[in-house]
Amino acid sequence: MGIGLLTLINQWLGFFSVRNKARGRIYSLVGLAANFYLLYIGIRLVINQQVWGWLILLAFIVLLYFSILNIIYYFTDKTVKWDISPIIDRALGGSGSEEEAALKTVPANGLYTRDQVLDTVIVSDYEQQQNLNFLFQQMQEAKLVSNGYGQMSHASIKKYLAENGTISANHPGSLIPYFDMKYAPNGLIIYGGINEIAARPIGLITKVGLSDAITALQGYHLSLASAVIHGGTGQVLDPETGKTVTVHIPIFVTAEVAYQRRSSI
Repeated sequence: MGIGLLTLINQWLGFFSVRNKARGRIYSLVGLAANFYLLYIGIRLVINQQVWGWLILLAFIVLLYFSILNIIYYFTDKTVKWDISPIIDRALGGSGSEEEAALKTVPANGLYTRDQVLDTVIVSDYEQQQNLNFLFQQMQEAKLVSNGYGQMSHASIKKYLAENGTISANHPGSLIPYFDMKYAPNGLIIYGGINEIAARPIGLITKVGLSDAITALQGYHLSLASAVIHGGTGQVLDPETGKTVTVHIPIFVTAEVAYQRRSSI
């Protein structure tokens, strides 16, 4: 009965655009109700002196444990120390990192391995920041900005916040559709846009790795490998209650630069 009901609800929800969390709440409530039907069956079998009744009661206890975890996860901001689901996930071959499980987008400028790129330091003046804000708005309207926190669980979000302070809803960031890099006397200007025609300056790279951007350009061929936009709706931890609080995070851009040493010839 329980499985059949879950299947029916799954088919019914398929006709609607239901967010994963709302769907999870519905499944949790239906699963909890179906579990108590299992309890009823188990008790009836025990009364009739059927050995299977004890096995069903044992299954009820196990399923009740996971049902309670689901209720806590989907309906509250709390976590529990006795949650063994991460252990089960690893035992079944899970990666243990929901961030790594997120979909990866291939940059238009090509793929590079980690040893081929360097992190950068970027600053944006007032005009560049306005361009960045407008680009973020355009990407939201084009549905190019996710709001699922990288499919991280609530417990994972709280752990991330404890280590990093803030997290954006579009974590780990949204790849800018078009980006380019041009030389300037004081650094390397990043251009970004919804397309090439709409591209505007959104930041200035002042450092590449540990070197000044201009110094790095003298010794290496540099190419912009990726440009990712962050910010908007996000969360922080309330220091008094320990609960997550929704906040607005300023829009900013991060970028990686591919490099190749210049020939001495």
